[in-house]
Amino acid sequence: MSYINRRRGFIFWLAPSALWAQYNLYYDLREFNLGFNMGANYSQVKIHYTQLQYNNPADNTPSMVKIEGVPGINLGLILNKKLHKYFDVRSVVSVSLQQRNIYFILRDTTVKRRLESSYLYIPILLKYKSQFYKGYRVYVLGGGQLGINLASDKRMRDNPELIRTERVDWQWVAGVGMDIYGDKVKLSPELTYSLGFRNIYDPTGTRFGYVIKSLHMQTITFNLNFE
Repeated sequence: MSYINRRRGFIFWLAPSALWAQYNLYYDLREFNLGFNMGANYSQVKIHYTQLQYNNPADNTPSMVKIEGVPGINLGLILNKKLHKYFDVRSVVSVSLQQRNIYFILRDTTVKRRLESSYLYIPILLKYKSQFYKGYRVYVLGGGQLGINLASDKRMRDNPELIRTERVDWQWVAGVGMDIYGDKVKLSPELTYSLGFRNIYDPTGTRFGYVIKSLHMQTITFNLNFE
């Protein structure tokens, strides 16, 4: 009798486990998936300089420039197309609120300027996934994205505390993440790094603007993806 009970218990334990695995794989069997993501970002800039007075600095010439990143937020829509068992192509159309503070250090004072942006990102990314194992997959992704700064040009012109940039940027993107399969949703924590390969600096109307030769955006983003 005890043998029969143990056998029944094993069957009842095995049945939901099998159904769980089959249900989880359904996400990857579909040709097209929709979802959304939300997360936080930390933004910096890569700057090349033209003139800094390290030796015998003048009163009106910066001797050093410091950059301070400020955390921001982002929210996006996921569009995912299956290419192969292990490959997907995806686009995460998102809005990202970012800010960097730039300090021009003079002999007797420090001048602060803000670099604010509200980017609409439209990426094309290739995603490579590992084998499915106990409800998980790890993945890497990479590609490029178009960034459109939605900040008002008039606001940038009227506020002398802001540094102006070009409206359009192009960036490389690379990232890693993990797909976690649940009952009703697939959750994917993801970490990405993006670097602009286009100089987007506009020195117009910026005090000490001549100090900066080129400016390239770079951002680290942590997202939670829901599909």
